[in-house]
This record gives sequence, structure tokens and C-alpha cells, in this order.
Amino acid sequence: MASKGIFGRNDQSARYAAASLVLGLMFVSLVVIYLTVPQNDTVTLLCVVIMAVSLLIALNGDWNEIGMMAAFAALTSLMASYFFGRDVLGDTGGVLFPLVWIGVLLYVFRWISSHTVVVPEDHAIMVARFYSGSLYRLQPPLAPPLIPLLERRVATIPLYELSHDVKVAKINTGGSHSIDEVEVHLRYRVKNPEFALANIPNRGQIQNDVAREMGRDLERARLDVAFWEKLLARQLTHEVDDIVREVIFAETKSATDAYQKRHHISREVLRRLNELTQRWGVVVTRVDIDYFSVPEDRFRSPDPDGPVKQEVKRILETSKAEAQAEAERIRNIVRVLREEGIEISPEIIGALLIPEWTGEIEALPPPATMQPSSNKPGNGGAKPGNATRQ
Repeated sequence: MASKGIFGRNDQSARYAAASLVLGLMFVSLVVIYLTVPQNDTVTLLCVVIMAVSLLIALNGDWNEIGMMAAFAALTSLMASYFFGRDVLGDTGGVLFPLVWIGVLLYVFRWISSHTVVVPEDHAIMVARFYSGSLYRLQPPLAPPLIPLLERRVATIPLYELSHDVKVAKINTGGSHSIDEVEVHLRYRVKNPEFALANIPNRGQIQNDVAREMGRDLERARLDVAFWEKLLARQLTHEVDDIVREVIFAETKSATDAYQKRHHISREVLRRLNELTQRWGVVVTRVDIDYFSVPEDRFRSPDPDGPVKQEVKRILETSKAEAQAEAERIRNIVRVLREEGIEISPEIIGALLIPEWTGEIEALPPPATMQPSSNKPGNGGAKPGNATRQ
């Protein structure tokens, strides 16, 4: 709203300047008529009325009314040239002076027509005043000619929506993996052309670089909207590169995590970008991270040998459990045999340890039917070789 008010005041100042020039022409013409025509009350009254009406139009009129006043002032000046020429050179001057003045008026009209600025709605044409050092924007659709030696056109800045793609490579995440490349799509527009002209960071160096690439001197390059398109795109590239790296490192732990959070990352990049670009009159309207370049194995398990290791671990744990169960079974068998007084021989131990001998263990007579060992204390059994046959 503030910039609109400034532009309105600048447009009003331009109207006042144009009205002043027309009013000056009218005043000089009326003075010439008053001095060359025999004085009478009618001529004086007409001059005063015409001047008063012209002054009211100059103060309150719009461009159309000022244009009508300019045409009337030109006609009045033509009459003044006739009276002035006749007064100086007689009838010859009455013909010669108006012809010369018509030529002057045609030249002025042609100059005004050729120097009237056509202002597109989607362009901001910035003008500098040398006498005050201020900047103002020409208002569409037409602007009056600039005052020679006092005003100069300094920039033509695009106001239409712009787009640009930024590639950011080798981005570190907050975890152990990095991203090879992302492509960020931007949409933006210039909201305040005065800020864009004065507040872009490092504008001296970056403007000289862009102008050199275009093969033009800086003053001429600024008058081309392509210069500002390239300038804004280059500046945004630097800012996007820094912000994307910061956001991905702070918000993600891996390439996969970054891809899954790409919409959140886009919103955060948009917010941070606008905090920077508003100082140079630019509003970023959209940020899209369209492309992630990540090796395929980054989307797999962080440890590609993990499943194998887990299977080995499972097998080892199962084998350990089976071995413990087998050892417990053997201990129970040995304990039972000892409780029954059976001597543990190597053959029995082998049968317990080797699965092929399991049948021999099963073929042994039950403990209750076996003869006790002869060396068991308190056993009064017969010595070997003295057993009694049934």
C-alpha cells in the first residue's frame, strides 16, 4: 500500500510538470497577444478568463484534460505568432511566423510522441531524478516524456511470475548417509521494484557479472527485463543452496528420511526464503523439491548384511539351546544310572554321545533287573566264577 501511494504521488508530480509546461505556453501566448493587439477590455477579459481556466485545469485536471488544454494552448500560440509576425514584418510576417511556428509545434509534437513511454502492466520502469536523487516508477499505460538532463530511465524490472530450477548436490543429512542431488523448483515475483533495485545483496558484483555475460554495459543491461530475470535467478540459486543444505541436515537422518519428508522440507525452505527475499522486494510463491538423486542401495537396509547376520545368530542360538538340552538329557541319564548302582563304562558313555549308539542304550536292561556291582559296599555277593546256576 505504501509503494502504491508513492507511485500515485509520483504520477501526480508528473501531471503537474506537464500541466506547468502547457500553462507556461498558454501564458506566453496570451502575453504576446495582449501586447500586439490593440488594447481593449474584451481582449483583456478573454486573456484573464483563458488563463484562469487553464490554471484550474492544471491544478485539478487529469491527463485527458491536460491534453485538451495543450491543444488549445498550441492553437493560442499559433494566433500569437500571427499577431507577433504581423507586428514585426507586416503581412509577410503574419504569414511567415505562423508557418515557422507550425513547424516548431510539429517537431515538438513528434518529439513528445517518440519519447512518450509505453508502460506495460507487468513491467516496472524506474526513473531517477538528478535534481533530487529520488526514484519513481512510471505508471501504465502511458507516461509523459522524461525531462532531458533532469530525469533518466535506470531499470526495467519484470513484475510477472518467474520460475527457476536449482540443483543442489552432495547434501549431508543429520545421519550417516548423504544425498547426491536434489532439484528445487521455484516460483516467485517482484513485489517491490524499488527494493529489488537497491537492496539485492552484493548487487555491484553480481550485476556486473550478469551484464558481462549479456555482453552489455551495466546501464544498458539494467533496461532489459532479461537482465533482472538472470540476476534474480542467480541470487536465488545461492540462497536456495544454503537453505536446502541447512534444512535437510537439521530435519533428516538419512536419504530415505529426506525423501519421505520432502513436502515438509519444501515448506520450511519456502518460509526461510521469504524471510530473506522480502528485503529485496521479492516474494517466493512456491517451492517444490521435484527430484531426488539417491543411489538405489540407500533405500535398502542401512546394513545390507543384516539379514544374513540375523540368520546366523538365530542358527547359533538354536544350536546352543539344542546342545544345552542334549547335555541336560545326558546328565539326567548318568545320574539315574549312578543312582541305580550301574557302573558307567566307556561303552555307555559312547552310546550316550554318539547318536548311532542310541539303540544300544535302549537295548540295555532296565536298572531294576541288572545285578548290582560286586564292589558296592555291603554287598555279600559271590565272587566271579562262583555264580549259581538256576
